[in-house]
Order: sequence, then structure tokens, then C-alpha cells
Amino acid sequence: MSFSVFKDLVEQTEEQRRNFFKLTFGSATGYICVCYLPHTDSKHKKMRKVFFEYPKDLEEMLENISAHSEQLVHAYFCPSLYGKPGDKHKEFISTCTNIWADLDECDPRNMLVTPSLITQTSPGRYQALWLLEDPVEPRLAEEIAMKIAYYHADQGADKSGWDLSQLLRIPYTPNFKYGDPTEAPLVTILHAERKLYRVSDFDRYPLVPAIQKYVNQPIPKAVRYEDQETPVELMNRFGLWEHEYLWSEEPEEDWSSPLWKLVNICVEANMSPTEAFIICDSAACNKYRRDDRPEDDLWHDINKCFMKKNEVTKIAPTISATIPDLLTSEEVKIVQGRTTFIERYIEWASSLTDAATQYHQSGAFIILTSILSGNIKLFTNFGAIIPNLWFMILGNTTLTRKTTAMNLAMKLLYEVDERALLATDGSLEGILVGMRDRPRQPSIFLRDEFTGLLEAIAHKEYMAGFAEQLTKLYDGEPLRRLLRKETIDIRDPIFIMYVGGIKSKTQMMITEELVMGGFLPRFVIVTAEPDPSKVRDIGPPQEKDYEVRDSLKNELMDLHNHYVQSQDVDIVKDGLKVGTERKTYEAILTRDAWKRYNEYERTLTQTAMDAGLDYLTPVYDRLAKSTLKAAILIAASMQRSNEIVVGIDDLLHAIYYARGWRAYSSEIVNGIGKTYDERIIDKMYQAVVKSELGIGRGELMTMYHLDSKRADLLFKTMEQRKMMTLQDVDGERRYKTKG
Repeated sequence: MSFSVFKDLVEQTEEQRRNFFKLTFGSATGYICVCYLPHTDSKHKKMRKVFFEYPKDLEEMLENISAHSEQLVHAYFCPSLYGKPGDKHKEFISTCTNIWADLDECDPRNMLVTPSLITQTSPGRYQALWLLEDPVEPRLAEEIAMKIAYYHADQGADKSGWDLSQLLRIPYTPNFKYGDPTEAPLVTILHAERKLYRVSDFDRYPLVPAIQKYVNQPIPKAVRYEDQETPVELMNRFGLWEHEYLWSEEPEEDWSSPLWKLVNICVEANMSPTEAFIICDSAACNKYRRDDRPEDDLWHDINKCFMKKNEVTKIAPTISATIPDLLTSEEVKIVQGRTTFIERYIEWASSLTDAATQYHQSGAFIILTSILSGNIKLFTNFGAIIPNLWFMILGNTTLTRKTTAMNLAMKLLYEVDERALLATDGSLEGILVGMRDRPRQPSIFLRDEFTGLLEAIAHKEYMAGFAEQLTKLYDGEPLRRLLRKETIDIRDPIFIMYVGGIKSKTQMMITEELVMGGFLPRFVIVTAEPDPSKVRDIGPPQEKDYEVRDSLKNELMDLHNHYVQSQDVDIVKDGLKVGTERKTYEAILTRDAWKRYNEYERTLTQTAMDAGLDYLTPVYDRLAKSTLKAAILIAASMQRSNEIVVGIDDLLHAIYYARGWRAYSSEIVNGIGKTYDERIIDKMYQAVVKSELGIGRGELMTMYHLDSKRADLLFKTMEQRKMMTLQDVDGERRYKTKG
């Protein structure tokens, strides 16, 4: 098909679009936002927005769309009407005449309420609109759209396609995502009728568990400052004063961005929606107060931000999953009223580098577990627990400063115990030989680029059994490995892994075997997204940095002297001394702590079962055990006695950090079950989609380290699935996407 023929096809579609828009917006008035994204610039998302007054400028809009439909652009519109032109922010949306859904791969016949309008954006992908008898308040329309999106998410609908400013493709315009000008599919109308609905008609859509906490929830009555903490008290308790300018300074022009940033900061700080509301309601950038809008609008936006975070982190991986509160607000206050080595280290490390705060949190725990886990045990009815922790810190760019944070912790630890580091690389035999001579000696395997090792474990035959052996070392089990020339016997191992890696690559390498076999769940996973605004200028060290560092070092030396350098105890047999051994300190949980821990573990287990995903059960089970180990370390760091009493406050302190660990783990293990080849196919497909000119066979082989045999298999699979096809581009054969 030539471009001239393609142009002829779209030239005769203006009347169909006229009827479509008249059905969509009816007799309402307002401004329609039309957006154009040049196909050649789709990678950078530089979208051009044009507003047309409806119905006054309908004909002008249709002419504008017709002209653009003959160009290499993606054409979209917002199904809600704006009160004024110029800005796509949802706050300017005034009228909703319909309910919308990006059904993606979900069959429209699965809808509980039959759509009034159905468009096919490409083969097998759909969008739907339900026309309303009377226009409704934007917030109400958005909540209905959210219920529809989440209900059908497991059937292929876009779970994030419910936003008030959502864009839909305009009918009878080309979709270049699935082909070039000679093959791109047209967005076509499959069904259209003037079927009108009332809000009550959508009561058939239930509030699925994954969103029950955030939809249709009224503002809590106890949000007035006399009943709650003041904004200043909350900012003090959550340590938000580096962002104080967002709260105290009135914006000059753009009010939406600083308010949305402040809301997100509150969410990232693990505030409750109520606490976030108290801060944002009192903020100088509160545009809702400026415009005399109801408090409910701000409350709705705060809950939406919590929803978006859950979508990104996959805390609720299915619509049947629940999102439990692991701590009550009162328990959070108890934890934030305590200061331990963890908090002191985080504050010091954060003053030195712009690494993500959660990385410093992992560094603090690694230091404690490296010093304490060799001499402390918690005895339970199923065996002794050693408080050794594994941490995996992940990020996608150097701006997250993974290596910087890891090195900072290791340098401080090295000055306290230079024997703690076992290795930064090595074969299984090398690690086992090293562990043979270190009974009850905490031994760190440090590797800041762990992805390569994961890939080798998953796909190299000579690495078979590597993960299983490391898992046994974590559990403190005795090992015997028979080699041709020697036998390696290991007793009382205290093995610690502190590794880092690229988040996207790590997700590709994770297999179901690594999860169900227990290797991956033994890691506490910590992730971070880059924030260029936090990048600091390089300058000289400050004198106070040395003072705080010396104080932390002295605290660790005191811990080391008490728990590690303490006098050995005699081994007595039949009344006679037969030797000595290192003293063991017993950790004892109080009755209240055991009760609260079992509640916490049951909550995590039930959450995994509600999700219906088998791989979450071992992940959440091990997370509970890691939380218990963290509680032991926190308690031990604050005590200098012959036994360690782990109280409920110590356990709550550990759960406080585990709330974030749960979100990070859920994000990383999402998508488990895909084979390695399937993940490579996904990556190659995304690369081809983003490429303007397509990608050559040799380029793909180089990018994804494929030999000729594997390339033939994967490329043929993708072609048969119609994911990509070879096309001539400037005289060269290159792979491009095809619907």
C-alpha cells in the first residue's frame, strides 16, 4: 500500500469523526483538548496540545484533525471537557459527559455494562466510552472509570487508564505504533449508539479489594489540628524539612507541580492519607484553597497518589489482592519517637551523598548484622534463628548512587572489623573454601553488579546448584562438598550477601525457580528511582561530618567489644574442661512481641494468598523472618547485657522499615513466570517500538548478546507472533513493529 492510498483512506473520514464527537459530548459546552505526538519524536514524548471550544469550533477541530491524520503523527483527545483552554492539568476539567476506559487487550464483550462507543485502536486492542444521561462531576466520573479499569485489569484492560486527563486515540487516524505509513492500522469505530446511562447503572462494578481503601472514602473527621498533630509536628516526625520550601512558599505561576510533588513526598515518606492531607491542606501551594474549591478535591487527589504508587510498586498485583496497614498510626508514632543506630547512620550518610535514603538504611542494617550475627541467636520451637540479613539494592541509573552508598557502609565497617569482608567475587568452591575457616564469623560477599551472577546462575550449566548452596549458607546449615582433590567441610556458617544491580536487568534475570527455591526471597530488596533535583555539587568535607562519623564508629566499636570481643566460655564435659567457644547471647522476645509478630506474619501470609500468586507466598514468608531478624539487631544495638530482650517497640521498629521492603519486593518479582527468552523478547520488542528507523538483525544480536542459533529462534518467534517484521529502510533490511 502506498502512502497516497493511505492518505485517500483517511480523507473520507471527517463525517464519521463528526458523529463520534457529537455522540461523545452531546449538548454540553466546554473545550476539547486534542493532542498530537509526532511519530518521529514518540521517544521523547513532546506532545502538542490544541484546544477547541465545543460545539462552536467543532468544524475547525475536524479540519485540523483531518490535516494531521495525513501526517506521521499520533492523534489523541481527552474525553472530558475543560472549562478553559491552555493547560491539560485535570484541575481545569469542568464537565464529564461520559465514562471512559482503555480496554487494551480486554474484549469489550466482557463489560458488565455495554459501552455506547467502542473503537479498535489496532488488531486486538480497544477503547470504550459510556455516554451519560446527564453530565457528572469530574471526580465521580473518574472513580467510576477507576472501578471499571481495575475490575477488568486481569482480562487485559489498562489498570492505569482511569485518570481524569486520560487520552484516547481519535477514530480514523493512523496508529503508527503498529506499522509505518504503508501498514499502520486505522483507529476504527466498531460500535456506536446513543445509549445513555445513569451513574447508578455502574453500581454493577464492585470496589475490588485492591482499591477499596482509596475510592469513595470521606475525609476522616479527625483531621482538624486540635485533634491531630500539626503540620510542623508531622514534618518533624517524618523528617521532611529539606522539602519545607514546598510547604511554606507560595508559587509564582505553576501551583499544580509543587502541590503534586509535596503529595508524592508525603506518600514516599510512608505517611497515612490523613497525615498527607494535614500537610498539603495547610501548604502555601494548596491551589484548592486558592480557588475556594472543596477540601474533598484535595482529599481525592491524595488518595489517587497513593493509588498510583500502588500501581507502580505492584503492592496489589491482582484485583483480589488487599493492601493491609502493617502498622497503625499510633505504632508509627512510637517508632518515630525512637532514635537508634539506624537513624543516626542514615542522617549522617545522607549528609555526605545524594544516594537514595533507603540505600543508607540497608547499609546500616548490613553493618549491624556483620557485627552482631555471629554471637546472637533466637531460639524458637522450630530451631535457632541467626540475625544475618541479605540486602540487594537496585536502581536503573548512576544517579541513585548504589555503589557510593555500599562503599560508605563498608568503609565504616572495615574500620571496626576488617575481617568482615569475605570476597567481592569468586566461584562456589572459592566461597566455600573461604567459609571453611570462618565458623561463626560473619562473612560478607560484596558485589555491586550482581546481575551478571544472576544470569550465570540461571543459564550456565557449570553454575547449577550455586543458588541452593548459597541458600544453605544463609540458613547456617553445615555443608560438605566433595571435590576431586579434597573435601570441604563447613560448620556454623554466618554468610551475608550485600549486592547491587540494575533494576530492569535484575527483573529480567529473575526466574520462578530462583523464587520458589527460596534464594531470592532471602534477600531484603531495596529499590530507588533517580531524582536529578537531589544531585549535589561537589565540595570539601565539613568538620561536623568527621565528628558524627567518629561518634558512629565509637558506637560500633562498643558493640563489637561487648558482643564479639567478650571472653570465651569453657566447654565442660563430665566435669572436665575440654575447650572453649565463643560466647552466645540469647535473644528473647517478650510475650507482647511474639503476639504482635505472629499477627504481622499472618497478615503477610493472608495478603499473599489473597493475591492468588504462588510466588508471593515464599517472598512474604521470608520477609516476615527478615523483619524478625531486623528487630533482634535493633534491640541488640541498644543493649549491653548478657541476654537481649526484644520488646514490642523493637519489633514495630523493624516492621516500620519492612513496609518499604514489601513494596520493593512486590515491584521486582512482578511478572514472575516468564521464561528468560520471553523477557528478552519483551525487551527487544520495546527497543524496536522505540526505534524510529527500526533495528537491524546484527544490532539486536549485539544488544542482547545473542548467537546466531538463538537469534534465529527468537526473531522467528516474534515474526510469527506479528510483533515485528523485516522492512526495507533506506536500502537496508531492518526490523520494525507490526500489529
